[in-house]
Amino acid sequence: MLRILMFLPLLLVGCPKKVDPTPPPDDHVVVEQPKDDKKDIPAPVAEMVRNFSKVLFAYDSAELSADGKAALDANAGIMTENSDITIEVQGHADERGTTEYNLALGQKRADAVVRYLLGRGVGPSRVKSVSYGEERPVDGRSTETAYEQNRRAEFVVTWDPKARTKGTVN
Repeated sequence: MLRILMFLPLLLVGCPKKVDPTPPPDDHVVVEQPKDDKKDIPAPVAEMVRNFSKVLFAYDSAELSADGKAALDANAGIMTENSDITIEVQGHADERGTTEYNLALGQKRADAVVRYLLGRGVGPSRVKSVSYGEERPVDGRSTETAYEQNRRAEFVVTWDPKARTKGTVN
């Protein structure tokens, strides 16, 4: 009994929880640049950011929409002309479905984007994919409007080989 009482304070205190201080994303893209780089974001990268924010998916689908394809076509052209630009495609799903299902669906969405870009001449070493499933919603409400925003592909755009890809949107 004495041993249980000795460990009781540890059970009550528990482990400190890590809190992510990063605010929710305003857009679907983050731009990575080296910390020592004081230059403005290059125009091609800024154009890619505007285009990529349009890549959303229908319910339970990894099929690219016409708007998504148009944005990706434009970005494939920019990437072809600017060989220092690389991207990480992050697939997401809404909250409906199991965690495992949504992770798989997010990966299918990210892979669909990658395949599309590869088909437009972007080199495989310049794109990678990852899935976050339902774990990082843009809108946490359980409404159709929120679900539409959460069914998406987000992008980390890097234009300098020295820049580190974060793997998340912030």
